[in-house]
Amino acid sequence: LDISMPGMDGLDTLLKIREIDDYIAVIMVTAFGEIKTVVQAINQGAVDYLTKPIDMVELQIAIAKALERLSYKQEIARLRQALAREYNIDNLIGKSDEFLQALSMAKRIARSPDANVYIGGESGVGKELFARAIHFNSPRAASPFVAVNCAAINKEVVESELFGYKRGAFTGAHTKGKKGFFEEAHSGTLLLDEVADLPLDVQAKLLRVLEEKEFYPVGDSQPKKADVRVIAATNQPLETLIETGKFRQDLYFRLATIAIDIAPLRERQEDIPLLVNYFLDIFNKKYGKRFQKISPKAEKILLNHPWKGNIRELKNAIERVTLLEDFTEIKPEHLDFLAPRVPSSTRTKREREKDPQDFLPSQIPSSGISLDDVIKQTISTAYQQTNKNQVQTAKLLGITRNTLLYRLKKYGIR
Repeated sequence: LDISMPGMDGLDTLLKIREIDDYIAVIMVTAFGEIKTVVQAINQGAVDYLTKPIDMVELQIAIAKALERLSYKQEIARLRQALAREYNIDNLIGKSDEFLQALSMAKRIARSPDANVYIGGESGVGKELFARAIHFNSPRAASPFVAVNCAAINKEVVESELFGYKRGAFTGAHTKGKKGFFEEAHSGTLLLDEVADLPLDVQAKLLRVLEEKEFYPVGDSQPKKADVRVIAATNQPLETLIETGKFRQDLYFRLATIAIDIAPLRERQEDIPLLVNYFLDIFNKKYGKRFQKISPKAEKILLNHPWKGNIRELKNAIERVTLLEDFTEIKPEHLDFLAPRVPSSTRTKREREKDPQDFLPSQIPSSGISLDDVIKQTISTAYQQTNKNQVQTAKLLGITRNTLLYRLKKYGIR
């Protein structure tokens, strides 16, 4: 595209082309390579800038660069579409009243791209999943989603991590300066997970960003625009932290323009079977298994389990079952690991006798140990204890008689 054209110059034409189709790669051409014009063309989206007379090698390089850039843009668009499908707000799983209420609120919030959001709930209930769904179903979906775990940031550098810093702002600062999370999330969404862990002085600066829509990188006197939706989340009771002076009340009011509280899994039992089937489908594909359903007794165990780790704990439990078992149905015995362990001092003699941790070695010797030897010794002891009664031995070991016969033959136990 030539810079000098009758009627409309090349730069104006470039803007029109970008409005029509952002995927069209444009190479600018001019007889006068002024730096100011070059910079303006590149800023407006030109891939390259060539001066007349055009060198064919330079043109080939420019075309190759344009095709490579187009390929990158197409791949980014494909990934964004995949993320939008994955985090489609209607893909969130649940049917309980508590869940549906939170889902309805999330759908309404997604349509308002500038409203700040506060998401509360215990660890593992899916706060980040809700935050991503809000972002990818909002007008900001094409821009970055940046998730920050505030609890994991060193208190001494949290300000520079959030707002960035100017070159030479402090000892050890990168010579080129650094973008903060607010700048990385520009025009998108910033999730401040565990926001309650932010120091009070940083809370004050965060409040100003939310009020003024601008921030100052550390060591910089020039503000930068904060075009970002902030979603704050925590598993701590902010009301209590406000009363004890550990969290600013004015910041809470500013963050919680809209508040979503996600109920713990134990309070929405009707969601558990849906989630189990969802996770079974995932892990069947991952591990090549064929689980299809849950037995009624196993479902009762899952419904009555307290799920202190909420959905995260349930997901891990189903993955464990799928990985270790080879059946089409989840049975009660597959969920024995969910039973709470009783302290040794409060267990009956019979219970202690049944616990393998009480008669197996508590520490493996440095020289190593043969698992086959342990199995052989255990079977041999049980066999002698029952006076070589195969039915009783199998029952004592919790295996079938056929399995016992196979083991007796394998280890030469007579």
